[in-house]
Amino acid sequence: MRASLILMPLLAVAAAAQRKCGTTKVPGALKEEARALQRANARSAFPAAVAANRTLVVETYFHVIASDETEENGWVPDDKLQKQLEAMNQHYKQTGIRFNLKETTKTINSEWATAIYDEDDKTVELAMKKKLRKGGYAALNMYFRPLAQGLLGVCVFPEDIEKDSDDFWLDGCQVLHSSVPGGSTKNYDLGVTATHEVGHWFGLFHTFQDGCDGGDQVDDTPAQRTPTEGCPVGKDTCTGPKYPGVDPIHNFMDYSYDACMDEFSAGQATRIFQFWDRFRGKHSNSTMFHAF
Repeated sequence: MRASLILMPLLAVAAAAQRKCGTTKVPGALKEEARALQRANARSAFPAAVAANRTLVVETYFHVIASDETEENGWVPDDKLQKQLEAMNQHYKQTGIRFNLKETTKTINSEWATAIYDEDDKTVELAMKKKLRKGGYAALNMYFRPLAQGLLGVCVFPEDIEKDSDDFWLDGCQVLHSSVPGGSTKNYDLGVTATHEVGHWFGLFHTFQDGCDGGDQVDDTPAQRTPTEGCPVGKDTCTGPKYPGVDPIHNFMDYSYDACMDEFSAGQATRIFQFWDRFRGKHSNSTMFHAF
C-alpha cells in the first residue's frame, strides 16, 4: 500500500477516539507469501527456533516535518524523539531487534506538514520523501508530522522493488507527531503508534486482519473479529472451539490504547525475520547474527 498526500489546512490534534492506522490493505502477493509461510511453519518448529536466536540492528532515520517551530504545528523536540527511540527499542527488545538512529532531520514546510492521506495522488508525498529519505531499502525512515483525518500513522509493507523507483522512495512510516512519548494525543502518547507502524514495515498485519477466518497468518495470535478500543480485558470476538483464546488486546498490532499494548508473539517475531530475509535483508548493511 502507498500513502499519498494532498494539501489541507493544519488542524490541531488533541485526542483520538480510537486508534486509526492507514495501513489497512495488505498487498495480495504479500498475503499469499504469509499464508505459505504459515503453512510451512506449521510443519516445522525450526523457523521459530531460529528466530528466537536472532538479533537485528536496523539503520534508522527520523524526519520531523512541521509548519513552524511549535509542537502544536508539528515540531517534535529532541528529548521526545529520544524517548520515542527508547520506546521502540524497549517494545522490540523481545524480538531481538534494535533501532540504531543514524540521523534526525527537521524541516519547516507547511505543504508537506499539512498534507492529507490519499491513495490516488502521491505527488506531494513523493516530493517530500525524495528530499528527505536516507539509506537503502533496509533503512527505516520515519516521518513525524501532523497527520489529518484522525490518522495516527500509516506505513508501507515490504515488497520486491527496483532501485530508485517511486516504490523505493515512498517506503517508510508516517507517524502523528503528537503520538510520541509525552505528546498531546490522549491515550496514544506513549510512542506505541511508531512501534505499530514499524510492525507493518517489517510485514506484520493487524491482528484483526480480515476477521475471524482471516487473521494475520500467524498461528499464535488468537482470531479476532474487530479492532480494540481501550483495554477491555477478556474481549473475545471469535468464539467456539474453532477459535481458542481471547482477543490479543495487548499485542502491538491491535488498536488498543498505548498503555494496554506490550507484546509481540513469538510467531510474529518469526514472521518479521522471514520477511526480512525475503525482502529487506538482501539490501541491508544492518547488523544481524544468529546466537546459538
